Amino acid sequence: MAALVPAAQDVGRPVTPDAMHLTWAGVEELVGDLARRRPDGVRAIYGVPRNGTVVAALLRGRHPDLDLAEQPDGPTTWIVDDLVDSGQTLARFNGAPVDAMLRKPWSPPHLAPAARETAAWVVFPWETEDAPESNIVRLLTWLGEDPQRDGLRDTPERVLRALKEMTAGYGDDPRAILTRQFAVGYDELVIERGIPFWSLCEHHLLPFHGTATVGYLPGARVVGLSKLVRLVECFARRLQVQERLTVEIAEALLEHLRARGVGVILRARHGCMETRGVRAPAETVTSAMLGVFRDDAKARAELLALAQA
Repeated sequence: MAALVPAAQDVGRPVTPDAMHLTWAGVEELVGDLARRRPDGVRAIYGVPRNGTVVAALLRGRHPDLDLAEQPDGPTTWIVDDLVDSGQTLARFNGAPVDAMLRKPWSPPHLAPAARETAAWVVFPWETEDAPESNIVRLLTWLGEDPQRDGLRDTPERVLRALKEMTAGYGDDPRAILTRQFAVGYDELVIERGIPFWSLCEHHLLPFHGTATVGYLPGARVVGLSKLVRLVECFARRLQVQERLTVEIAEALLEHLRARGVGVILRARHGCMETRGVRAPAETVTSAMLGVFRDDAKARAELLALAQA
């Protein structure tokens, strides 16, 4: 097999005499070579973390009868990686067929002997400076998709924009939101109901959404009503769990407004529960009662009654 020479090869873009940046087209070409070397009797493919998982997903696109294995399972699992260097990683899978896209000239000769050789430092397309986009390309590939097809070509950039928008709360300061306050001589309950919110579950990165009820018993000052909406948005547009989201809104309002009491009630439906797992369209209700609403049952009952009115 001819060696891959960085200055004269057609699967990558040479950067220096000692480094080679592979293109996605180059990766596909190398995976094609690898696919033709499929061992007999294998029923699944296992990609060595991390880069081998991309190789495994691309291979499965060429051999859809093979499952993607979560763990290696003996001689019927084909172990694949991006590159063999010292060989220590692939040598761990004793008894299973192993292979890789590339190998170094000094790699152990019994590991991926038919892989194409290069002495250059190899930079794979998912390791370049546009790493966030490339990681989404890796994910699409792992799913068995073709990231270069028309409908997916701009998906990585769109996903990043969406994630930035959905996690914009990290750039918000609850203290700044509640800075503008007013002394209006009002000392009764203030309740804002039906505040819509969307958030991302930190366990699965799937959305959950619902409405918030935020109430407080003022101390010396009140805050503009729109600021309660912004406070909910501040904490909702982060990676969250509903329980913590509820408490964070309440604690911020108590601390920065110096309220005598704060009550927050969230009602939400969770994509991570409705689209996977139990697939149950259930509503989750959480509450946080601080200050007088925690200590005084009568005040808490009044808050809850007005929240439901």
